[in-house]
Amino acid sequence: MKKWPLVVMAIVLLGAGLLIGRVTAPASGGTQNTSAQAPSGSTWDRIKADGKVIVGIGQEAAPFGYRENGELVGFDFDIVRAVTQRLSEYAGRPIQPEFQAVTDETRITWVQSGQVHMSLAHTNITRKRLENIDFSVPYGWDGKGILYRLSDGVRDLQAFAGKSIGIKRSSSAEGEIKAYFAAKGWTAPTLKQFDNHAAGVQALMDGQIDGFTDDNSITINTAVNSGHKVGPNGVLRVTDTHYSPAYFGIGVRQNDSRWRDMVNYSLQDLWQSGDYRKVYDKWFGPDSSCPIPLGDHHMEPFVKG
Repeated sequence: MKKWPLVVMAIVLLGAGLLIGRVTAPASGGTQNTSAQAPSGSTWDRIKADGKVIVGIGQEAAPFGYRENGELVGFDFDIVRAVTQRLSEYAGRPIQPEFQAVTDETRITWVQSGQVHMSLAHTNITRKRLENIDFSVPYGWDGKGILYRLSDGVRDLQAFAGKSIGIKRSSSAEGEIKAYFAAKGWTAPTLKQFDNHAAGVQALMDGQIDGFTDDNSITINTAVNSGHKVGPNGVLRVTDTHYSPAYFGIGVRQNDSRWRDMVNYSLQDLWQSGDYRKVYDKWFGPDSSCPIPLGDHHMEPFVKG
């Protein structure tokens, strides 16, 4: 009979443990990175103290980020170097960029975990991605059409209903093209994933797929660099109509408004100074390998004061 108090106490302690576990366990739902936790405090304070900013940069998609003769080049690379110069001015000390190669699979999760302070990898700002990280104001604009063989005749988007379309693995194009075709009431295309854009373009040329899609700037540039002329007089062409726009943003940690503000201020300074236009024209101007008119796209700088 004397054992009963011990049994009762064990039951009470077990129940308390279960209650504590319920209180401290993370809520279910949404994407969670269990491999690492982002450090607390403002990212901007740590960058100023360390004198460096760790940048996740894509290296697989020209003209945004890629290797040329072993050197890292591209629109994203030039933008982040210009942004870093502005950050140095705000910090009152030199801020050196330290580059980490990210892929389409890690460009979000590494920002979440704090492995990089910012990520530039032609990342389209979408609501789904905003569930996991925050973004700067858009620093680039594009659209998604479908690249196809001109020997098949001039085609519009509807011509690809029920056809086979190649996409880059982890691209937002998958959900966007499905949603567009569903909204139009068209038969959804069959999507085939590829590890890189060059493989998708080659599959298109080989007749394995009917079209290939991602941001137009990337598909066109990949095709041209592979030796295939794109346009009305080329072997490949992109549909005139887009099924989705693209707004590229710099990925930063969620709920760190001070750091996001500093990135935005730096981008807006580039726009107002005219330096942004110089970088843009270098990669997308009329004399570039991938001319995309800036059109009405622009940044709206925040009011100072």
